[in-house]
Amino acid sequence: MKAWVRASFLPILVALFAGSAALSGEGSPPPPQPGSDLSQTQPAEPEGELVFEPAPEPAIPNEYVMGIGYLGGFRDAWGTEKLFDPINARLFLALQDGADRKDLARVGVPDLDLALQDLIAGRMVRESSSGLRPAFPLIREAARETFGAAVQSAAKGAYVSLRPSLKKIRKAAEKEKVVPWLYTLLWSEMLESRAAEASLAETGALKAQRLRDEGYLWILIPGDPYSTGVDRYSSGSETLHYLWTATSYLNPVVEEFSTRREILDRALSQRPWEKEGTAEALTELGVLDAQKRVRVPVLRKDSKLLAELRQASRRYAKKVLDLLDPDAAARLLGASRDEAIAAEFSAVGFRFMEKAVQDGFLKRPAYLFQADSSEEGLVEALVITENEQNDPLERAYYLYDREDFEGAIGQADQALKLRPGDPETLFRKGISYMKLRKYAEALRNFEQAASRPARTEDVWRGWTLVRIGNVLDMMGRREEALKRYEEALKYADVGGSRDAARAWLENTYHD
Repeated sequence: MKAWVRASFLPILVALFAGSAALSGEGSPPPPQPGSDLSQTQPAEPEGELVFEPAPEPAIPNEYVMGIGYLGGFRDAWGTEKLFDPINARLFLALQDGADRKDLARVGVPDLDLALQDLIAGRMVRESSSGLRPAFPLIREAARETFGAAVQSAAKGAYVSLRPSLKKIRKAAEKEKVVPWLYTLLWSEMLESRAAEASLAETGALKAQRLRDEGYLWILIPGDPYSTGVDRYSSGSETLHYLWTATSYLNPVVEEFSTRREILDRALSQRPWEKEGTAEALTELGVLDAQKRVRVPVLRKDSKLLAELRQASRRYAKKVLDLLDPDAAARLLGASRDEAIAAEFSAVGFRFMEKAVQDGFLKRPAYLFQADSSEEGLVEALVITENEQNDPLERAYYLYDREDFEGAIGQADQALKLRPGDPETLFRKGISYMKLRKYAEALRNFEQAASRPARTEDVWRGWTLVRIGNVLDMMGRREEALKRYEEALKYADVGGSRDAARAWLENTYHD
């Protein structure tokens, strides 16, 4: 996230799993609205000269990393960075096709149980009565051709069915003068849209709670050149979409969520950019014009194009599901039915986009890192759309990022009326109280969030327990805090939650 030059395998990893503020920061996790404040994640680093080291070489084949795909809202639930550890990588490769502990003992790692615990906590491996397997589908070797044929067939059928809608969409884009951004809009508002994901959950194809908390991850081998993802930053009423593919080098300036918030705000208000530290870089990237105004287009709810995209999105999701055979895919990939659907669904989108580009319906965008991109291409990966309806939880994240902590609490209260006892909302409310140094109120909200039963895989429980420990430390209740940090180690490692718990077991938390 901090380097301009990355090895070819890093961009998609950064985008999927480190591109948004992890639960480890006060800004905590991406869904639905990230905020970045890492000041209290770990004990302070010692002062001294910074040493920049090259990115580590992957301990697994590059195709695994370049082939990562994702559907859902919470990328940090998946600890793919654990595969960069040579010991973890050896184990992962040894259990690709399934293995038991006796088999893995032959791999010869120093502490098998510890390594497996690390992989399981990061959702890279799952254990069942039948043994240990990857926690997501691997599309490789013999399965690749069969999987690809099924995806290609579904994409063809969906493309033919949606052609009339595509013609209307293209016409509306021309009328609204946003054709250069149509690739981004088609993916973010139709193919990998919130509406499409909601349709998959409503039909029972994907588990709604898992989609919301973790999302679905799979690995395609080799990496698909059309693999595409979108990161979203929302104010609760408008959303900035940041489109990327495995071939793009995500730009660290745009990856900063404070910068994305400014891009969203300035595009809506048309006020010139005032932060000199980023103005020059964003101007060079084409995000700002010569007058330092944001050049990202904004589509309001009355946009005919936006209406056409959103209407087509649910039709697209239904059509693709009708054309897929998820039971066959599940058998082929050795995965659960919902995981197979997630892999097939987004892979169909890749082929759909490829077909649209080949037919001249879309122009594949140039990306921000390319200095020789045409001027109009420089902002094709960024677009803003008005939400169909306001979301108070997203608004709470946004206000938190603006350091309006009282406002964030108020919006969290509104969200709790819609989803009483929601752990994510209670966590957001508790973090806001921490910022206001109202520790009793923060503790009450964190404890309420932790009072519900939770699986060890729960994405909120580990960090909730860590924050309870932090508050107890601030209240001078160290022995109670230590118990909470120990308890946090029993839950999934999300965004470095276990590292934070271990750090504060050794060091008392201070605000």
